[in-house]
Amino acid sequence: MIELNKRPVGVFDSGIGGLTVVKSIVEQLPFEDIIYFGDIARLPYGTKSVATIRKFAYQTVKFLLEQNVKAIVIACNTISAVAKQDIQELAGDVPVLDVISAGSAASSNTSKNNKVGVIATPATVNSLAYPKMINNLNNQLYVSQIACTLFVPFIEEGYILHPALEIIASEYLQPLVTAKIDTLVLGCTHYPLILPTLEKIMGDDVTIIDPAIATSVELLNILKQNKAINDQLHPPKYKFYVTELSKNFNKIGELFLNKKLDLPELVNLDCY
Repeated sequence: MIELNKRPVGVFDSGIGGLTVVKSIVEQLPFEDIIYFGDIARLPYGTKSVATIRKFAYQTVKFLLEQNVKAIVIACNTISAVAKQDIQELAGDVPVLDVISAGSAASSNTSKNNKVGVIATPATVNSLAYPKMINNLNNQLYVSQIACTLFVPFIEEGYILHPALEIIASEYLQPLVTAKIDTLVLGCTHYPLILPTLEKIMGDDVTIIDPAIATSVELLNILKQNKAINDQLHPPKYKFYVTELSKNFNKIGELFLNKKLDLPELVNLDCY
C-alpha cells in the first residue's frame, strides 16, 4: 500500500478547462503528483441532463479511485452543481473538493455594492448552486447569473483570442455591466482561459473571482490537516487521461504548466 502522502491528487473535468485548476494546484503544491481526467469525447456537460452528468461523473470518479488518489478535485462547475453529493458517497473517506464551494466562499465578502455576477454553463445556472451558496454565506448579496453557452466550444477549439469570441462575450456580459456588478465569478473552469477578454469588457472596477485559486488553497489546507503533503525531493509526476485526443490539450497544458507533457492516455469509460 502506497503511503498517503505519496499518493496522487485526482482532478477531473469535462474537457481541458480543468487545467486551470491543475495550474493553481501546481502553484500551491509544487511537489504533488497529479492525475488529470478530461472527458473530452462527451463535452460539453453544461447542456446535458442532470442524470447524464451524474452518470458521467460516477464513471470518472470510479476510474480515479482505482488510481489510488488521496483527494479528488471536481474541476467542473457543472458537475459540482449537480453531482457532488453522489461523488462524496462514492469516494468514501477520500476528500472531495469542488470549485463552487471554494468560489462562493471567495466571492461572498468581496463585493462592496452587494452586486455579484456569475457566468456559467446552462446546467450550472439552472441548478442555482452559486446564488444559494453565496447567499448562505452572505444574504446581503444580490446575485445575477448569465448562461454563456458558446464559451466552452470556442475555448475547446482553441479560439481563445478570436474576434468573434469578444463579440459574443460582449452580448453575454452586457446585462451584468448594466446591473453595475462589482464582482464577477467565473462559474466554469474554462473561463480563466479567456480572462483578458472578460477583463476588457467588465473594466477595472470589477473584481473577477477565479474559483480554481480558492480550490487549490482549500486542497493545501486539507492535505496539511491529513498529514498528506508530499515531501518528495524529485520532480512530481503529472499523468493525463482523456476519452478523446484533442489537438489543443497538450498545447494549453504546456502553456499553463511550463513544461513538456507526454500525450494523454485514452480511457474508455464504458466499463465503469
